[in-house]
Amino acid sequence: MITERVGYFPGHVNIGLVIGESGAILIDSGLEAQTAKKIKKGLDAIAQPLCAIIQTHAHADHFGGNAYLLGCWPEAKVYAPPLEEAIIRYPILEPIYLNMGAEPLADLKNKFLLAQASRVDHLLPLEGTIAIDGVPFTILSLPGHSYQQVGLICDDICFAADSYLGEEVLEKHKLPFLVDAHETMNSLHKLLATTCTGYLPGHGAYTTSSQGAVHKNMEWHERIYAVIEDILREERGVEDALALLCERLHISIENAGSYALFRTAFMGYLVGLVKEKRVTYRFVANRWLWSTVQDGPDEEER
Repeated sequence: MITERVGYFPGHVNIGLVIGESGAILIDSGLEAQTAKKIKKGLDAIAQPLCAIIQTHAHADHFGGNAYLLGCWPEAKVYAPPLEEAIIRYPILEPIYLNMGAEPLADLKNKFLLAQASRVDHLLPLEGTIAIDGVPFTILSLPGHSYQQVGLICDDICFAADSYLGEEVLEKHKLPFLVDAHETMNSLHKLLATTCTGYLPGHGAYTTSSQGAVHKNMEWHERIYAVIEDILREERGVEDALALLCERLHISIENAGSYALFRTAFMGYLVGLVKEKRVTYRFVANRWLWSTVQDGPDEEER
Protein backbone atom coordinates (compact mmCIF):
# COMPACT_ATOMS: atom_id res chain seq x y z
CA MET A 1 0.00 0.00 0.00
CA ILE A 2 1.15 3.53 -0.81
CA THR A 3 -1.60 5.39 1.04
CA GLU A 4 -4.35 4.14 3.32
CA ARG A 5 -6.50 3.09 0.37
CA VAL A 6 -4.17 3.14 -2.68
CA GLY A 7 -1.57 0.52 -3.53
CA TYR A 8 -0.57 -1.96 -6.20
CA PHE A 9 0.34 -5.53 -6.97
CA PRO A 10 3.89 -5.43 -8.40
CA GLY A 11 4.81 -7.69 -11.27
CA HIS A 12 5.72 -7.83 -14.94
CA VAL A 13 2.57 -5.74 -15.30
CA ASN A 14 1.83 -3.58 -12.27
CA ILE A 15 -1.80 -3.75 -11.21
CA GLY A 16 -3.24 -0.80 -9.32
CA LEU A 17 -5.37 -1.27 -6.21
CA VAL A 18 -7.79 1.23 -4.68
CA ILE A 19 -10.06 0.38 -1.74
CA GLY A 20 -13.57 1.69 -2.39
CA GLU A 21 -16.64 1.84 -0.18
CA SER A 22 -17.77 -1.71 -0.97
CA GLY A 23 -14.59 -3.42 -2.11
CA ALA A 24 -11.45 -3.31 -4.23
CA ILE A 25 -10.99 -1.43 -7.49
CA LEU A 26 -8.27 -2.79 -9.75
CA ILE A 27 -6.47 -0.78 -12.39
CA ASP A 28 -5.84 -3.41 -15.10
CA SER A 29 -5.75 -7.14 -14.40
CA GLY A 30 -2.55 -8.58 -15.86
CA LEU A 31 -1.87 -11.14 -18.55
CA GLU A 32 -3.81 -14.28 -17.69
CA ALA A 33 -5.60 -16.44 -15.14
CA GLN A 34 -2.35 -17.35 -13.40
CA THR A 35 -1.77 -13.69 -12.53
CA ALA A 36 -5.44 -13.19 -11.68
CA LYS A 37 -5.34 -16.06 -9.18
CA LYS A 38 -2.55 -14.27 -7.31
CA ILE A 39 -4.64 -11.10 -7.32
CA LYS A 40 -7.62 -12.99 -5.92
CA LYS A 41 -5.43 -14.47 -3.19
CA GLY A 42 -4.25 -10.96 -2.32
CA LEU A 43 -7.78 -9.56 -2.20
CA ASP A 44 -8.95 -12.47 -0.06
CA ALA A 45 -6.05 -11.83 2.33
CA ILE A 46 -7.26 -8.27 2.95
CA ALA A 47 -10.94 -9.33 2.92
CA GLN A 48 -11.82 -7.12 -0.04
CA PRO A 49 -14.19 -8.36 -2.74
CA LEU A 50 -13.61 -7.05 -6.25
CA CYS A 51 -16.08 -4.32 -7.14
CA ALA A 52 -14.53 -2.83 -10.29
CA ILE A 53 -11.74 -3.10 -12.86
CA ILE A 54 -10.57 0.04 -14.64
CA GLN A 55 -8.77 -0.69 -17.91
CA THR A 56 -6.11 1.78 -18.97
CA HIS A 57 -5.86 0.32 -22.49
CA ALA A 58 -6.65 -2.81 -24.46
CA HIS A 59 -3.42 -4.80 -24.68
CA ALA A 60 -3.66 -8.47 -23.73
CA ASP A 61 -1.18 -8.16 -20.86
CA HIS A 62 -3.41 -5.55 -19.21
CA PHE A 63 -6.83 -7.17 -19.43
CA GLY A 64 -6.09 -10.90 -19.78
CA GLY A 65 -6.93 -11.50 -16.11
CA ASN A 66 -10.48 -10.16 -16.44
CA ALA A 67 -12.15 -13.42 -17.41
CA TYR A 68 -10.94 -15.25 -14.30
CA LEU A 69 -11.64 -12.37 -11.92
CA LEU A 70 -15.12 -11.75 -13.30
CA GLY A 71 -15.81 -15.45 -12.90
CA CYS A 72 -15.00 -15.07 -9.19
CA TRP A 73 -16.86 -11.78 -8.76
CA PRO A 74 -19.52 -11.60 -11.50
CA GLU A 75 -21.06 -8.48 -9.96
CA ALA A 76 -17.85 -6.45 -10.49
CA LYS A 77 -18.05 -3.68 -13.09
CA VAL A 78 -15.53 -3.05 -15.85
CA TYR A 79 -14.62 0.44 -17.11
CA ALA A 80 -12.63 1.19 -20.28
CA PRO A 81 -11.98 4.01 -22.78
CA PRO A 82 -14.27 3.84 -25.86
CA LEU A 83 -12.00 2.47 -28.60
CA GLU A 84 -10.11 0.27 -26.15
CA GLU A 85 -13.48 -1.12 -24.99
CA ALA A 86 -14.15 -2.58 -28.43
CA ILE A 87 -10.88 -4.52 -28.36
CA ILE A 88 -11.49 -5.77 -24.82
CA ARG A 89 -14.87 -7.15 -25.89
CA TYR A 90 -13.46 -8.50 -29.16
CA PRO A 91 -9.80 -9.30 -28.43
CA ILE A 92 -9.24 -10.78 -31.92
CA LEU A 93 -8.99 -7.14 -33.04
CA GLU A 94 -5.51 -6.91 -31.49
CA PRO A 95 -3.88 -9.62 -33.64
CA ILE A 96 -5.93 -8.35 -36.61
CA TYR A 97 -4.42 -4.87 -36.46
CA LEU A 98 -0.96 -6.30 -35.73
CA ASN A 99 -1.35 -8.40 -38.90
CA MET A 100 -2.16 -5.26 -40.93
CA GLY A 101 -5.86 -6.08 -41.03
CA ALA A 102 -5.54 -9.58 -42.46
CA GLU A 103 -6.74 -12.74 -40.74
CA PRO A 104 -4.17 -13.33 -37.99
CA LEU A 105 -1.70 -16.14 -38.42
CA ALA A 106 -1.84 -18.88 -35.80
CA ASP A 107 1.47 -17.56 -34.42
CA LEU A 108 -0.28 -14.28 -33.57
CA LYS A 109 -2.99 -15.96 -31.51
CA ASN A 110 -0.96 -16.51 -28.35
CA LYS A 111 -1.78 -15.26 -24.86
CA PHE A 112 0.49 -12.23 -25.26
CA LEU A 113 -1.48 -10.92 -28.24
CA LEU A 114 -4.93 -12.51 -27.82
CA ALA A 115 -6.56 -12.35 -24.40
CA GLN A 116 -9.85 -13.90 -23.35
CA ALA A 117 -12.79 -11.62 -24.08
CA SER A 118 -14.22 -9.49 -21.29
CA ARG A 119 -17.42 -7.53 -20.99
CA VAL A 120 -17.16 -3.78 -20.42
CA ASP A 121 -19.95 -2.19 -18.40
CA HIS A 122 -19.07 1.50 -18.55
CA LEU A 123 -17.13 3.74 -20.94
CA LEU A 124 -14.54 6.01 -19.37
CA PRO A 125 -14.29 9.64 -20.43
CA LEU A 126 -10.86 10.39 -21.93
CA GLU A 127 -10.39 13.40 -19.65
CA GLY A 128 -11.99 14.73 -16.50
CA THR A 129 -13.14 13.05 -13.32
CA ILE A 130 -15.23 10.03 -12.44
CA ALA A 131 -16.38 8.50 -9.14
CA ILE A 132 -16.28 4.70 -8.82
CA ASP A 133 -17.53 3.02 -5.65
CA GLY A 134 -17.35 6.32 -3.82
CA VAL A 135 -13.75 7.06 -4.90
CA PRO A 136 -12.94 10.05 -7.14
CA PHE A 137 -10.50 9.52 -10.01
CA THR A 138 -8.94 12.07 -12.34
CA ILE A 139 -8.46 10.71 -15.85
CA LEU A 140 -5.51 11.69 -18.04
CA SER A 141 -5.65 11.09 -21.77
CA LEU A 142 -2.28 9.45 -22.56
CA PRO A 143 -2.46 8.09 -26.14
CA GLY A 144 0.52 6.94 -28.18
CA HIS A 145 1.34 3.52 -26.80
CA SER A 146 -2.27 2.61 -27.54
CA TYR A 147 -5.02 4.53 -29.31
CA GLN A 148 -7.02 5.86 -26.36
CA GLN A 149 -4.85 4.89 -23.39
CA VAL A 150 -5.64 6.71 -20.15
CA GLY A 151 -3.85 7.25 -16.87
CA LEU A 152 -5.61 7.64 -13.53
CA ILE A 153 -4.89 9.76 -10.48
CA CYS A 154 -6.28 8.81 -7.08
CA ASP A 155 -5.18 10.28 -3.75
CA ASP A 156 -2.44 12.11 -5.67
CA ILE A 157 -0.98 8.80 -6.93
CA CYS A 158 -0.71 8.58 -10.72
CA PHE A 159 -1.21 5.24 -12.45
CA ALA A 160 0.51 6.10 -15.71
CA ALA A 161 -0.24 2.88 -17.65
CA ASP A 162 2.29 2.39 -20.48
CA SER A 163 2.76 6.08 -21.25
CA TYR A 164 6.34 5.61 -20.05
CA LEU A 165 8.42 2.53 -19.31
CA GLY A 166 10.99 1.79 -16.65
CA GLU A 167 14.61 2.05 -17.78
CA GLU A 168 15.18 -1.71 -17.55
CA VAL A 169 12.12 -2.30 -19.73
CA LEU A 170 13.41 0.14 -22.36
CA GLU A 171 16.77 -1.61 -22.38
CA LYS A 172 15.09 -5.00 -22.77
CA HIS A 173 12.73 -4.14 -25.64
CA LYS A 174 14.97 -1.58 -27.41
CA LEU A 175 12.16 -0.56 -29.79
CA PRO A 176 9.22 0.12 -27.44
CA PHE A 177 5.77 -0.66 -28.72
CA LEU A 178 3.64 2.30 -29.75
CA VAL A 179 1.16 3.23 -32.44
CA ASP A 180 1.97 6.95 -32.68
CA ALA A 181 5.30 8.33 -31.50
CA HIS A 182 4.10 11.94 -31.80
CA GLU A 183 1.20 11.30 -29.43
CA THR A 184 3.55 9.33 -27.16
CA MET A 185 5.78 12.39 -26.82
CA ASN A 186 2.76 14.64 -26.19
CA SER A 187 1.65 12.29 -23.41
CA LEU A 188 5.13 12.41 -21.86
CA HIS A 189 5.03 16.21 -21.87
CA LYS A 190 1.61 16.04 -20.19
CA LEU A 191 3.05 13.80 -17.46
CA LEU A 192 5.93 16.23 -16.92
CA ALA A 193 3.37 18.93 -16.15
CA THR A 194 1.83 16.88 -13.32
CA THR A 195 2.97 17.08 -9.70
CA CYS A 196 1.68 13.95 -8.04
CA THR A 197 3.27 12.49 -4.93
CA GLY A 198 3.73 9.09 -6.59
CA TYR A 199 3.85 7.49 -10.05
CA LEU A 200 3.39 3.89 -11.11
CA PRO A 201 3.98 2.84 -14.74
CA GLY A 202 2.50 -0.32 -16.14
CA HIS A 203 6.01 -1.73 -16.47
CA GLY A 204 8.66 -0.42 -14.10
CA ALA A 205 9.21 0.74 -10.56
CA TYR A 206 7.00 2.94 -8.40
CA THR A 207 8.61 6.34 -7.82
CA THR A 208 7.82 9.58 -6.03
CA SER A 209 8.81 11.54 -9.13
CA SER A 210 8.39 10.59 -12.76
CA GLN A 211 10.71 13.29 -14.07
CA GLY A 212 13.79 11.11 -14.47
CA ALA A 213 11.97 8.19 -16.06
CA VAL A 214 9.90 10.41 -18.35
CA HIS A 215 12.97 12.30 -19.56
CA LYS A 216 14.71 8.96 -20.17
CA ASN A 217 11.76 7.84 -22.30
CA MET A 218 11.76 11.08 -24.27
CA GLU A 219 15.49 10.76 -24.94
CA TRP A 220 14.95 7.13 -26.00
CA HIS A 221 12.25 8.07 -28.51
CA GLU A 222 14.31 10.95 -29.90
CA ARG A 223 17.30 8.60 -30.34
CA ILE A 224 15.13 6.18 -32.32
CA TYR A 225 13.81 9.10 -34.36
CA ALA A 226 17.41 10.06 -35.16
CA VAL A 227 18.39 6.50 -36.14
CA ILE A 228 15.37 6.23 -38.46
CA GLU A 229 16.14 9.60 -40.04
CA ASP A 230 19.73 8.52 -40.64
CA ILE A 231 18.55 5.27 -42.26
CA LEU A 232 16.12 7.19 -44.46
CA ARG A 233 18.72 9.61 -45.80
CA GLU A 234 18.69 7.05 -48.58
CA GLU A 235 15.19 6.32 -49.85
CA ARG A 236 14.09 2.87 -48.67
CA GLY A 237 11.10 0.57 -48.46
CA VAL A 238 9.51 -0.28 -45.12
CA GLU A 239 10.98 -3.79 -44.93
CA ASP A 240 14.52 -2.69 -45.72
CA ALA A 241 14.32 0.23 -43.29
CA LEU A 242 12.93 -1.97 -40.50
CA ALA A 243 15.68 -4.55 -41.01
CA LEU A 244 18.35 -1.84 -40.79
CA LEU A 245 16.73 -0.30 -37.71
CA CYS A 246 16.68 -3.66 -35.92
CA GLU A 247 20.32 -4.22 -36.87
CA ARG A 248 21.30 -0.83 -35.44
CA LEU A 249 19.33 -1.48 -32.23
CA HIS A 250 20.71 -5.05 -31.87
CA ILE A 251 17.26 -6.62 -32.25
CA SER A 252 16.88 -10.13 -33.62
CA ILE A 253 13.39 -10.94 -34.94
CA GLU A 254 12.80 -14.68 -34.78
CA ASN A 255 9.04 -15.18 -34.85
CA ALA A 256 5.85 -13.72 -36.29
CA GLY A 257 4.74 -12.18 -32.98
CA SER A 258 7.97 -10.21 -32.55
CA TYR A 259 7.88 -9.14 -36.19
CA ALA A 260 4.30 -7.88 -35.90
CA LEU A 261 5.08 -5.90 -32.75
CA PHE A 262 8.31 -4.37 -34.06
CA ARG A 263 6.82 -3.55 -37.46
CA THR A 264 3.83 -1.83 -35.84
CA ALA A 265 6.14 0.13 -33.55
CA PHE A 266 8.30 1.14 -36.52
CA MET A 267 5.22 2.39 -38.35
CA GLY A 268 4.24 4.28 -35.18
CA TYR A 269 7.58 6.11 -35.29
CA LEU A 270 7.14 6.83 -39.01
CA VAL A 271 3.66 8.24 -38.27
CA GLY A 272 5.21 10.52 -35.65
CA LEU A 273 7.95 11.66 -38.03
CA VAL A 274 5.38 12.39 -40.75
CA LYS A 275 3.31 14.47 -38.31
CA GLU A 276 6.46 16.41 -37.45
CA LYS A 277 7.31 16.80 -41.16
CA ARG A 278 10.65 15.03 -40.70
CA VAL A 279 10.07 12.20 -43.18
CA THR A 280 8.01 11.78 -46.32
CA TYR A 281 7.01 8.95 -48.64
CA ARG A 282 6.04 8.16 -52.22
CA PHE A 283 5.13 5.14 -54.33
CA VAL A 284 7.50 3.96 -57.08
CA ALA A 285 7.19 0.75 -59.10
CA ASN A 286 4.63 -0.62 -56.63
CA ARG A 287 6.91 0.08 -53.67
CA TRP A 288 6.17 2.32 -50.68
CA LEU A 289 9.37 4.33 -50.30
CA TRP A 290 10.32 6.54 -47.37
CA SER A 291 12.95 9.23 -46.98
CA THR A 292 13.88 12.13 -44.75
CA VAL A 293 12.58 15.58 -45.61
CA GLN A 294 15.46 17.46 -47.16
CA ASP A 295 16.42 20.82 -45.68
CA GLY A 296 16.22 23.93 -47.79
CA PRO A 297 13.70 25.29 -50.34
CA ASP A 298 11.94 22.97 -52.74
CA GLU A 299 12.22 23.22 -56.52
CA GLU A 300 9.33 25.67 -56.92
CA GLU A 301 10.85 28.04 -54.36
CA ARG A 302 14.18 27.88 -56.19
